[in-house]
Amino acid sequence: MASILEIEQLNVSYNGIPALQNVGLQAEKGEILGIVGESGSGKSTLLKAVIGLLGDNGRAESGRVVFEGTDLLRVPAKALRGIRGARLGMIFQNPGTSFNPIRKIGDQFLEAMRSHGKTDRTAAIQQILEMLARLGLRDGERILYSYPFELSGGMNQRVAIALAMILRPQLLLADEPTSALDVTVQAQCVKEMMDLRDSLGTTILLVTHNMGVVSYMADKVAVMYAGRIVEYGAKADVLNCPRHPYTRALIEAIPQIGGGAPKGIQGQPSAAKGTPDGCDFSSRCRFSDNICAFERPVMNDCGQGHAVFCHKCFSEVLHEGVRVNGY
Repeated sequence: MASILEIEQLNVSYNGIPALQNVGLQAEKGEILGIVGESGSGKSTLLKAVIGLLGDNGRAESGRVVFEGTDLLRVPAKALRGIRGARLGMIFQNPGTSFNPIRKIGDQFLEAMRSHGKTDRTAAIQQILEMLARLGLRDGERILYSYPFELSGGMNQRVAIALAMILRPQLLLADEPTSALDVTVQAQCVKEMMDLRDSLGTTILLVTHNMGVVSYMADKVAVMYAGRIVEYGAKADVLNCPRHPYTRALIEAIPQIGGGAPKGIQGQPSAAKGTPDGCDFSSRCRFSDNICAFERPVMNDCGQGHAVFCHKCFSEVLHEGVRVNGY
């Protein structure tokens, strides 16, 4: 199957300070790619680089982001605006960034739809109400006439998800889409994103801290640390047989029903480094030795699409799957 998104050797910096280092991944049509890692590992920056919203301080220094054959890093701003929304949607981590605080919700939905050719107001409003209802918001008419500050944080999050999905994009970037929601509403939103994938073949890049959501939704998993992808592969391979010590540490930190106490990861997350010296995780890794401290590892192919950025590649099964919050 052809890839809908290919990221190659992507390097991003903020004010000249590295944020992403040689990031490479690909996603096929209809695939859900889960991206996990601690705060500050570069997950949100990766999504912002894809959609071209790095801000004034951010810069893609090198690399390619090829979406449906087009390198988004080299598309003029006007053409990129035509791609966003209709073909490329994004759910932001903070729903407040999705809305203009002094305009009603309905006006903002209609503006987005009109800008991409949806001009029948009656049909558009009906489509919006149906999407809101599918996300558990039954009082859609009241919401359309409300300002964002009149809604709760959880309602704003669901409305933001509806706004990103309303034009049924080919690629959906989801940055912590369920973080502001309780478990029951999380399940509704997860189901709608899965239905969008199943009915339209939408590809989803899902950034989350919830490993239960990843284990339920994802087809593949990319683990990020200090601006790099340190492990990448099929969900079953990465979650059941993690080969990087950092991935193992993330999984061991998850509370398990009937299991022992979770193990925290010692030390603090490392910032991305522009120097080639050593492994970024070595100071926190219980398996590190001299080579880890002084020599940069390379991405090792473990077979069947499973790759790990480490001098040591573990091979034993850690446990039988990850289940959190009922997923």
